[in-house]
Amino acid sequence: MNNINVFFENKFQKSDEGIYILDKKDHYVKNFGKQWKNYNKVQIDSYNNFLVSKNFLKKIIFNELNFLKGKKILEIGCGAGRFTEYLAPLSSICVSVDLSSAIFYNVASNEKNLILVKADFLKLISKSKFDIVICRGVLQHTPEPKDSILKLYEFINEEGIVFFDIYPMPKIGFLHPKYLFWRPLIKTFFTYEKFEFFLKKNIVKLLFVKRLIKRIFFNSNFFADFFIPVWDYKGKINLNDKQFNEWSILDTLDGIYAQYDNPIRTRKLLNFLKKNKIKILKKDLINNIYKTKI
Repeated sequence: MNNINVFFENKFQKSDEGIYILDKKDHYVKNFGKQWKNYNKVQIDSYNNFLVSKNFLKKIIFNELNFLKGKKILEIGCGAGRFTEYLAPLSSICVSVDLSSAIFYNVASNEKNLILVKADFLKLISKSKFDIVICRGVLQHTPEPKDSILKLYEFINEEGIVFFDIYPMPKIGFLHPKYLFWRPLIKTFFTYEKFEFFLKKNIVKLLFVKRLIKRIFFNSNFFADFFIPVWDYKGKINLNDKQFNEWSILDTLDGIYAQYDNPIRTRKLLNFLKKNKIKILKKDLINNIYKTKI
């Protein structure tokens, strides 16, 4: 079963690391490859002795870890394996796909029932179908998220389940400071490398000021985001100071330098799913997370 040709019609090259390669270049996700080269252990539970990524995984699959047991799973956007290290042991076979070179750092690469594929999942031609598709943190970073959503259902069998999420559109839309000026401003005046250097040097001060602004403005995330464009997980996940700083740098680089950042309004997404006869089995409307099937 660990034969890539069972699942896809495409022709792959196999790297020395045993990874099947369809796209040698990172294309529109090249900055993700840079991030995972430098921060490949930041979100890995087994390395950091925490359960943060497991809890994120449980959230996107609605706490149905046991449901995954013995299933054929396709993981889209595996990165360095923060979820793969849980999915592979549970599955009968797990195929984990990522377009970026982050896949070369996948922590679960030694799992016997795991197939790693470096590819744009939009180019994959389905052959044998999967029981489950899991796509977390990917769709908003594709050129056309709605087309990408529909692509997910090409990989599942008749009873197959698709779990996915996508960035919810801020209430004020693209007037949110992230989109209105921080992304265009920073990308215009800083190369990725220079901004990364700036963050590493100043992240402690930036987070301190951001948290201070938040307190001054009655716990307002909007004003904190308006003045300080760094991601802050204080109070959201349980990390030590060093880990908070690393997560902040990683996700700030992700948020600013992703080539595509296409959030979608929840109502529009629900209408789109209904129009395409995609059944919603469970949903988390706050985080735009869905359990679905055809």
